[in-house]
Parts: sequence; structure tokens; C-alpha cells
Amino acid sequence: MSHQGTAAELPPHILIFPLPMQGHVNSMLKLAELLCLHNLHVTMLLSEFTHRRLLLHANADSRFACYPGFRFVTMPDGLPEDHPRAGERTMEILMSLKETGGPEFRRLMESTDRLSDAGGRRPVTCVIIDGVLSFSLPVLEEMGIPYIYFRTVGACSFWANFCIQEIIDAGEVPLKGKDEDKLTYWKKKEMDLMVTSVPGMEGFLRRRDLPGFCRVSDVNDSGFQTIKTETRKSTKAIALILNTFEDLEGPILDQIRKHIPNLYSIGPLHTHLKARLAVKTSDSSRASGSFWEEDHSCVTWLDSQPAKSVIYVSFGSVTLLTRNELLEFWYGLVNSGQRFLWVMRPDSIIGKDGESRIPVELEEGTKERGYLVEWAPQEEVLSHPAVCAFLTHSGWNSTLESVMVGMPMICWPYFADQMINSRFVSEVWKLGLDMKDSCDRMIIEKMVRDIMVVRRDEFLQMANHMANLGKKAIREGGSSYYGNNRGCNKEKLILNFQLKFNGHVNSMLKLAELLCLYNLHVTMLLSDFTHRRLLLHANAQSHFAHYPGFRFVTMPDGLPEDHPRAGERILEILLSLKETGRPEFRRLMESTDRLSDGSARRPVTCVIMDGVLSFSIPVIEEMGIPYIYFRTVSACSFWAYFCIQEIIDAGEVPLKGKDEDKLTYWKKEEMDFMVSSVPGMEGFLRRRDLPGFLRVNDVNDPGFQSIKIETRKSTQARALILNTFEDLEGPVLDQIRKHIPNLYSVGPLHSHLKARLSAITSESSRASGSFWEEDRSCVTWLDSQPAKSVIYVSFGSVTLLTRNELLEFWYGLVNSGQRFLWVMRPDSIIGNDGESQIPLELEEGTKERGYLVGWAPQEEVLAHPAVCAFFTHSGWNSTLESIVVEMPMICWPYFADQAINSRFVSEVWKLGLDMKDSCDRMIIEKMVRDIMVMRRDEFLQRTYHMANLARKAISEGGSSYTNLDRLIEFLRAMIV
Repeated sequence: MSHQGTAAELPPHILIFPLPMQGHVNSMLKLAELLCLHNLHVTMLLSEFTHRRLLLHANADSRFACYPGFRFVTMPDGLPEDHPRAGERTMEILMSLKETGGPEFRRLMESTDRLSDAGGRRPVTCVIIDGVLSFSLPVLEEMGIPYIYFRTVGACSFWANFCIQEIIDAGEVPLKGKDEDKLTYWKKKEMDLMVTSVPGMEGFLRRRDLPGFCRVSDVNDSGFQTIKTETRKSTKAIALILNTFEDLEGPILDQIRKHIPNLYSIGPLHTHLKARLAVKTSDSSRASGSFWEEDHSCVTWLDSQPAKSVIYVSFGSVTLLTRNELLEFWYGLVNSGQRFLWVMRPDSIIGKDGESRIPVELEEGTKERGYLVEWAPQEEVLSHPAVCAFLTHSGWNSTLESVMVGMPMICWPYFADQMINSRFVSEVWKLGLDMKDSCDRMIIEKMVRDIMVVRRDEFLQMANHMANLGKKAIREGGSSYYGNNRGCNKEKLILNFQLKFNGHVNSMLKLAELLCLYNLHVTMLLSDFTHRRLLLHANAQSHFAHYPGFRFVTMPDGLPEDHPRAGERILEILLSLKETGRPEFRRLMESTDRLSDGSARRPVTCVIMDGVLSFSIPVIEEMGIPYIYFRTVSACSFWAYFCIQEIIDAGEVPLKGKDEDKLTYWKKEEMDFMVSSVPGMEGFLRRRDLPGFLRVNDVNDPGFQSIKIETRKSTQARALILNTFEDLEGPVLDQIRKHIPNLYSVGPLHSHLKARLSAITSESSRASGSFWEEDRSCVTWLDSQPAKSVIYVSFGSVTLLTRNELLEFWYGLVNSGQRFLWVMRPDSIIGNDGESQIPLELEEGTKERGYLVGWAPQEEVLAHPAVCAFFTHSGWNSTLESIVVEMPMICWPYFADQAINSRFVSEVWKLGLDMKDSCDRMIIEKMVRDIMVMRRDEFLQRTYHMANLARKAISEGGSSYTNLDRLIEFLRAMIV
């Protein structure tokens, strides 16, 4: 479709700006495509690193080629190319963007050539920004461009972040431990103290369930402060978009709307986009936002497995595991006796300490019942009939994907919102088990058995119920559908600008596609790196080719090409963008050629921005473009971030420990203190459940401060988008709405997108946002496994494991006796020190029952009938993916929001087990057995219920469906 004519005759031009992490990018890519579907011009701003990853491993470029109004633009994230951008260093992405992104963002926004296509597009009329990217706000405000926040986390995470100041005031943060060993140092007694300062979560949120950024001993910790500040800035946006749905997180959404009335819950974006595509076009495929190449062999493997026999294990794109943690998971999975498909990113294992041999019993156990891939097509995996559960990091995208396919989850949150997501999964939605702060093979084995066997029917019933609610939300008339359809018209161009993490990009890709579905022009701004990764390993480019109003634009992320952009260095992406992004962003926004396609698009009328990219706000404000924050974390994580100041004031942060050994240094007693300063989470949130960025002993820590500031800036956006749904995080969303009334919970985005695609088009495929190549052999392996026999193990796109952690997971999985599919990213293991020998018993155990891949098609794996549980890092995307497919989770959160996600998975939603702050083969073994055998029926019943709620949310009339319609109407109402 060609748009020629005067600017007034052109569709609105939306700049979407996600945090350059896979979960964020994926969600916002889906949002971008949804906007493109409705003929909006969309420019998606990615970091250069993220864009390269997309080019390498995703189909985003080709996918969005069908949308002439869509383009990618990139800017540097300010991190060196070799930065891992994973694990605990993920926060460095945000800090880097905060420090360097403003100038880059300004340059982009001032670059008419880059943004406007020589008259083919309007200047940017709105920016949808990841809700942690407030560095861009000064630019937007200076330019007079309205902005909308899109938070890619769930509403529960967002609300927890929003309440950070209240948490501080209540003395529930800082914690009293030291940040040397995240798994056991925080005192259990302290971490188990209930958080009373997060309204709506008072009865179940413990300190350990707070978003990971809240695990700090000093409220001046930079990451903590950043999350706190960024979340609060959501109130400045004209609206807030959340990838969630009303029936999942309704009470939390109600809380959020008290502060952000213009809130659009439009998730799950991944299924919402599918549904819209199915109605609108004959193409149901979606853009891939993967930063890794998906190994589709895992799907072939799943095809050979019995129905409901496999637990899918994936800890997302950021989680890192030590070798010990790896082995604990592995032993737990193998010893559970269940089949498992394990996504083991190559970059996910840290601290190998010269030893990489896998014990023979693990290898044999894996050969018999497991399948390992480096990256998997997760939505496809989760939807596979062989998959019965999801062992997940509780990332919000994963959680929504699980919810939408009725997949019970075992939650092992890694960081950030994952901690609170996992608590909601387990205690609120009862969709699985929360294994946060634990990594013991016995626990893993037990949880896998529980979710796959013992409590299987219980969790499947709950997960199926929640999945139905999710489907309802994205159907016409549903809450998420309504939020989308009323949000924009073809007069507007949305720029989608997200943090360059795989999770961020994935969520925002889904949001982008949802917008494209309704004929908005969407420009997705990626980093050059992210765009390259998408082109390499994802289908986003080809997928969005169907949307003439969609395009990618890129800007550098400021990091050298060899920067790892993973593990503990992931935060350097944000810091680099913060330092270097604003000029690049300004150049892009001022470039009519890059954004407007000559006269085919309006200038950007709104920016949907990753909620940690506030460096771009001065440019947007200067240009007078409204902006919306999109936080790719859960509402619980966002709310914890938002409450950072309250947590500080309450003395619950900073912690008293030191950042030497993340697993054990924090005093257990301190870590188990309940957090009372996050309203709504007083009864269950412990300090160890706070987002990982809060694990500081100095509140001046730059990452802590960045998260604090970025989160609080959410209040400045016109709206906030969260990839969650009302029935999942309703109480937390209610808290957030007190500060950001204009909040849209639109998740789970991955299933919301599916639902919209299926309703609008005959195409159900979606854009892949993977930064890695998916190994689909794992699906083939799953196909050969019995139903509900496999635990899927994946710690996401950022998590790094030491060799010791790797071995602990491995031993735990193998010793569990359960089949396991393990995603072991090639870059996920750190500290090899020259030793790569795997113990013979692990090799044998893996040969027998396991399968390893470098990356897996996670949604497909989680949906596979052979998968029974998900051993996850509790990244929000993974958590949502688990919820949607009724997948119980074992949560091993790595950093950031994962810590609170896992708490919600286990304690609030009761969807799994939380193994945070532990990586012990015995615990892993026990948890895998629990979730796969002993408590399998219990968790399957809970996940079934939550999946039904998720399906209801994205079905017509559902909360996320309605919120997405409202969001579209809101975007369309922006006349600049």
C-alpha cells in the first residue's frame, strides 16, 4: 500500500523504541506489526547490536517487508561489541543507553532522512517507548512528540517497580545482605518477610518476589535507582501499554490505572497479533525477534514424543547459569525421569572453572529422555502437543506464551521482573511452581515430577482456564482486542523504540505487528547489532514485508561489535544507550528520509518506547511528539521498580552485603525478610524476590539508580503498555494505575498477536524476534517423547552460567530421572578456564533422557504435548509463554525482573516452583521431580486455570483484547 500526499493525508508515524533485549524487542515487534496491520507507519528503533542479531537469527526484516509503512532504524547502545549483554550485566545495556543514548536518540529524531523517507512519511507523530528508556524523553518533549510507554513486563512487575519508593519507605528495601552470592546470601527469614507496601499484593508478595532490581543493600544502587525512576516516569507518558490481559492481571491493572488511567492491556501480544493477522490477512506468520538462531530440530524431536510428556526448559535470552547450576538443573531433569527439551544458550553458562565434562549419567539421561538445543522456536515448542510443562526463567514473554497455551510452569526467575512473575504464576494464578532462590537437583527433580506427574492435572486445569481467558481477551470484544482497536488509526505513525535485549525486542515486535494489523504505520527502531541478529536468526524482516506500513530503522547502541551483550554485562547496553543514544536518536527523529518515506508516511505521531530508554525523551519532548512507555517486564516487576524509593525509605534496600559472589554472599536471613514497601505485595514479597537490580549495597550504584529513575519516568509518558493481563496481575496493575492511570495491559503479547492474526488473516505465523538461530531438531526430539514427559530448560537470551552451575543443573536434571530439553546457548557458559570435559554420568544421562540445543523455538516447545514443565530464568516473556500453554515452571531467576517474576509464579499464581538464589543439584532434582511427578497434577490444574484466564484476556471482550483496542483508539486520537 502506498501513501503519497501531504503529511496530513499520511498515516500516523509511530516510532517504537524497545530496550535492546530479546524479550523487549520481541514484544515491541509484535506491537509494531499490530500497528502496521492497521496501516500505521511504524519505525522500530533498535540498537545496532540488536538489529544485527535480528538480521542474523530472525525473520523480522523480511517479515516486515510486507508492510511498506514499517522500517527499522538503529542507534548504538553504547556498549562494546564484545559485551555479553546477558546475565547480571544485562543492566549495563540500560545504563549504557541512559548515559549515551540521549545524543544518539536526538540525532535520530532530528534526522528527517532516516525517519521520514523524503516525504513518504510524516515526521514521527508518536513514540512508543520501552518503559525503561526515559533518557529519550527530553528529546521527545523538546520536539513536542507525544510518547507512550510500553512496558514489556507484566503488570505485576511494573506495579512492583512503580511502588519502589513505597517499598523503601516501608523499610522492605534495602536488604541487609551483600551481593556476592545471589542464591543463598540473603537471609531466608528476611527474604520470606511479606511485602506490605505494594497495594494489591499484600497477602502473597515476599521480599524475594520483588523484581530482581530490588535486591540491593543500598537504595542508591544505580540499577535500583534507574528502575525506580524509569518506572515512575510512566506517569508522564500519554498512555501506558502492557503486554497482558485484564483477566490475568486485572486487580494489578486497576492499581496501576489509579496513577496511569490511560493504560492499555493488549496482551498477550504474541497471540493477539496472530488473531489479528488471521482476520486481516491470509498470512498468520509473525516476525521473529529472536537474537539467536532457532534450532527447529527440537520440534522434530517433540514430534516423536508422546503427548504431554515433555517439560520444556528455557531460561530466556538473558539468564546465565554457573556450571553448578547447569548440573543441578541437568541432574534434576534427568533424575525426574521425565522427558525434557532444554534450551541451553551457548552464552548462558558462566564460571565453568576449567571443567566442562558432563557426567555420564546426565548424558545418558539426556539421550534417553532429553533434547538440548541452543535456541528454540519457543512459541511453537510451547504449543506442541508433546509439551506438558515449562521450566522457565519467568520472563514475561515466556510467561504469557505459557499462559496462552495452557502450559504449567516451573519458575526459576533470574532477574528483574521474573522474580515477581514467578510469584504470580505460582501463588496468584496457580499455574505452576516457583523455584526462585534455589538451584538444587532434588528440588528440581521433585518440581519436575510434581508438574509433570503428581500435580499435572491440577496445573493443567488451571493453565487451561487461564489460556481460555487469554484467548477471550484477544478475540473481538475482548479486553486486549478492544484496547488495540480503539488505539490508533491510519492517520498515525508509531515509532516503536525498545531496549535491545532479545526479550524486549520480541515483545515489542509483537506489539508492532498488532499495530500493523490495524493499519498503523509502524517504524521499529533497533540497534544496528540487534537488527543484524534479527536478520541472521529471525524472520522479522520477511514477516513484516506483509505490512506496507512497517519498517525497521536502526541506530548504534554505542557498544563495540564484540561486546557480549549478555550476562552481567547486559546492563551495559542500557548504559551505553544512555550515554550515546540521544544524539543518534535525535538524528533519526529529525531524518524525514529515514522515517517518512518521502510522502508515504506522516512524521512520527507517537513513540512507543521501551520503558528504560528515557534518554530519548528530551528529543521526543522537544519535537512535541507524544510517547508511550512499553515495559517488557511484568507488572509485578515494574511496580517493584516503581517503588524503589519507597523500598529505600523503608530500609529494605540497600542490602548489607557486597557484590562478590552472587549466589551465596547475601545473608539468607536478610534476604528472607519480607518487603513491606511495595503496596499489594506485602504478604509474600521477600527481599530476595526484588528485581535483581535492587541487590546492591549502595543505593548510588549506577544500575540501581538507572532502573529507579527510568521506572519513575514512566509517569511522564502519555501511557504505559505492559505485556500482561488483568487476571494475572490485576492487583498489581491496580497499584500502578494509581500513578499511571493510562495503563494498557495487552498481554500475553505473543498469544494476543496469534489470536488477532487468526481472526484477521489466514496466517498464524508471526515474526520471529530471536537473536539466535533456533534448532528445530528439539521439536523432532519432543515428537518422539511421551506426552507430558519432558521438562523444558531454558534460561533465556541473557543468562550466563558458570561451569559449576551448569553441572549442578545437569546433575539435577539427569538425577531427576525426567526427560529434559535444555536450551544451552553457545555464549551462556562462562569461566571455562580451558576445561570442557563433561562427567560421563551426565553425558549418559543426557543421551538417555535429555536433548540439548543452542536455541529453541520456545513457544513451539512449550506448546508441545511432550513438554510438561518449564525450567526457566523467569524472564517475563518466558513466563507469559508458559502461562498461555498451561506450563508449570521451575524458576531460576538470573537478574532484573526475573527475581520477582519467579516469586509471583510460585507464591501468587501457584504456577510452579521458585529456585532463586540456589543452584544445587539435589534441589534441582527434587524440584524437577516435584513439578513433573509428585505435584504435577496440582500445577497442571493451576496452569490450566491461568491459561484459560490468559486466553479469555486476549479473546474478544477480554481485558487485553479490549485494552489493545483502546490503545489503538488512543494512538489514532493523537493529532499532531
